[in-house]
Amino acid sequence: KAQADAAAKAKAQADAAAKAKAQADAAAKAKAQADATAKAKAQADAAAKERAEAEAKASAAKKAAEEAANKKAEAKRIASTAKRDFENKVKRAWNPPASASGQKASARVTLSESGTVLSVVVNASDPDMKASVEAAVRAAAPYPMPSDPDARREARTFTSSFTAQ
Repeated sequence: KAQADAAAKAKAQADAAAKAKAQADAAAKAKAQADATAKAKAQADAAAKERAEAEAKASAAKKAAEEAANKKAEAKRIASTAKRDFENKVKRAWNPPASASGQKASARVTLSESGTVLSVVVNASDPDMKASVEAAVRAAAPYPMPSDPDARREARTFTSSFTAQ
């Protein structure tokens, strides 16, 4: 009977050890699974954050490009208005020669940053017509330049056509 008790006790200990080992294995497996899940979640979060940052960068770049395009369009509009004003100012100052009736001329004018005339190139067949257009361009100076630097750069050259009546 003592031997049977000892065998039963040994079996109970072996069962307890096996049960403890099974519990330890299950706990280790559960911990490994939890760690893997946490790692996968961290990777997914990092990927989502990276995507969000990339989208934010792309959005900011697109917005900056739109703003630059709007600024450029505004500068062109301002320069166009300034050029039209310059042409009107020259035409008001122009005194066409009496002998030039029906003749045409075109002038390409280059201005400085401050609006003074740097060069005038007049294309006209009649020398009197050419001289009158050049005199009108110089008499109308200085031209009021736009305050915006891009518009000012755009408005520094303009071309105007003249027809004597």
